[in-house]
Amino acid sequence: MELDQLKSAWNAIQTPVKTNNELSAMLIESKHPVLKDIRKQFAIEIVGWCAFLVCYYTMFDGDQKPLLINILLIVSMLFALIHNVSGYSFAKYLVNGSTIVSSLERYLSKVRAYAVVSVLSRIILMTGFLTFFTYNISLTTSKYILLAVVIIIFLIQLGWLSQLWAKRLKILTTTIKDFTSEGSN
Repeated sequence: MELDQLKSAWNAIQTPVKTNNELSAMLIESKHPVLKDIRKQFAIEIVGWCAFLVCYYTMFDGDQKPLLINILLIVSMLFALIHNVSGYSFAKYLVNGSTIVSSLERYLSKVRAYAVVSVLSRIILMTGFLTFFTYNISLTTSKYILLAVVIIIFLIQLGWLSQLWAKRLKILTTTIKDFTSEGSN
């Protein structure tokens, strides 16, 4: 496809037209489409975590485990909820600066903090689950293999999550550098 054909195809794309009132309504927190989806996901996850907390004590023998192990599991789940709340707060105030560059720099700072919270909450959650479900069980060869598989899956998830955040941070840093280099030219 030639460049002119690409440009004409690009210009032929119909973009949704929003009125000023519709755009203003989107800025209201309860009407914002992204925040609405985050709230929906947050509600589903809270219901899931609460259902687990209600059931784990009897279904997974929480009553037969020491109080410290139960507290570790609950705290690890609370960290997952804190992660969700901080993600919602993070998405709520994306633009916060007088210029695009200052907004992006503040956004980058928030993304760095959120990335650390995200990875840490996942590590704490995995640690809580592994500790709770492996405490006081007699490990056989097949259980060792199963445990190794679970740990490998957790490590793969952590590696993938860390790479995802590193890639996002690199793109943001590059974008800010591009903006500042164009501004100085």
